[in-house]
Amino acid sequence: MKMERIVKRFYDELKDGKIMGRRCPKCSAVEFPPRIACTECGHFEMDWIEMSGNAEVTAIVMPSLLTGPQTAVYQPFAMGCIITAEGSELNAVIRGITPEMEEDVKKKLPLPVKANIYNHEDYSVVVYDLLTD
Repeated sequence: MKMERIVKRFYDELKDGKIMGRRCPKCSAVEFPPRIACTECGHFEMDWIEMSGNAEVTAIVMPSLLTGPQTAVYQPFAMGCIITAEGSELNAVIRGITPEMEEDVKKKLPLPVKANIYNHEDYSVVVYDLLTD
């Protein structure tokens, strides 16, 4: 599979246990997941940085009952809006939230989460774990 060099580097770094983003030297915005250019100012010369993994979940949506077997490894989980400590916003898997917890979790938002690398057989992904008291 041919990948863009930015995508390839991102996944290569995940294999090595590093979660990487890109910081714009012009406006200091951080792009995660990494993009080809800064979405704030459009600058193309971005610098690689290692992400701290610290973040907050600001909203959640529970998965459908029809969610496929490919997500079974994340159970229990919700989908959530994440803001990283570096300022990037994204949608991601939040592990550790059961349907029974949904309303209580929503009342307490935002809540801290921590990024972790989950290694599938052929690729790696970043998922977030709900941090509990």
